[in-house]
Amino acid sequence: MNELDLISGRLLLRPGADEPIACERPMVGAALMRRLTEGRRAALMPELVGSVFTLCAAAQRTCSRLAVGAALGVREGPETIEAERRLVALATAREHLQRFALDLPRLVPRAGVEPDTAWMRDAPVLALPTHGVASTVLASAAAALPGWLERRLFGLPCASWLERWRAAPDAWLAEWAATTAPRHPFARWLDAVRVSAQITLLPCRPLAVLAAGPEGARELAAALAADADFAERPLWQGAPAETGPWTRAARTLDAESLWLRLGARLADLAAIALDEPLAAGALAVAPGEAIGWCEMSRGLLMHWLRLEDGAPHALHALHPDSARVATYRVLAPTEWNFHPEGSLARALAAGRLDADEARLAALTLDPCIRLDIVEQPHA
Repeated sequence: MNELDLISGRLLLRPGADEPIACERPMVGAALMRRLTEGRRAALMPELVGSVFTLCAAAQRTCSRLAVGAALGVREGPETIEAERRLVALATAREHLQRFALDLPRLVPRAGVEPDTAWMRDAPVLALPTHGVASTVLASAAAALPGWLERRLFGLPCASWLERWRAAPDAWLAEWAATTAPRHPFARWLDAVRVSAQITLLPCRPLAVLAAGPEGARELAAALAADADFAERPLWQGAPAETGPWTRAARTLDAESLWLRLGARLADLAAIALDEPLAAGALAVAPGEAIGWCEMSRGLLMHWLRLEDGAPHALHALHPDSARVATYRVLAPTEWNFHPEGSLARALAAGRLDADEARLAALTLDPCIRLDIVEQPHA
């Protein structure tokens, strides 16, 4: 593992091994989070977290700001909330496009399909900063996205594509990929992996914490508070769960195949272009303690924190200028989707996936760290 991996982490898959998944990610571990956050001013946490978790910086900043605000009893104005919501949505759209153009065709190559990024170079979301974006810039990018997707990717209006998907997702995705493949590199790749993706089944137990309402958020907050290592091996109501664009609170899909999970990412992109909201919010669970959440490209992100007053001999409620972090935890999609007892781990341990299928499955679930696959020697 090189120096970068020591910081950001690595996902190691071993198809056929008794322990087939090793998710080594110091960034969410208790020891490193303690060194990064404890004793620091609460008001500085969103920028700190956003600078550390650079891959999904917009979502990380927003989730942190929601959690800190709830712990302090401070709520942003409606214009700020709307700008944050729109920035996370557009950043999610950018992440999806990068998967389609850069990651999937390059990391899961198929004969006759060359990676091609030219089609996405003028995407209106591509050059957006991760924070501090003027509302007019966000509005302009959001207004341009539907038409750009119609011209550059879908070949028909986003609303029409999404309507066909929701009526018959499996069949529509196959039809769209096959008919669009001659003129679009991502559709060509999708059509090339179709058979493998359709027959590779991973039972999906959705992370339904938002559907459970405030009690669901309280349950996870209590687990994070009680166990410093919970964020590295999280459980929902006693069992592993999965999160992704196919488990959105407002539009959960019964997606067991890799094929439907891949299609759900395209559908999520269309829904974002049509301004269908991604869930975000926060809940104060005790004085100075809160949990915040934000749906983003890889699934549901959650931040939990407990604050203390840094002012000497403080006698009053926490103040934004003096409140400091006592404990901070980040609960990210990667740790849910690559749980050592989760659906992918069980399939790998049973020997149901070869190295190529394991790579496609892992990249469909979309880890935010480097992926390595080690093939077991034949007996």
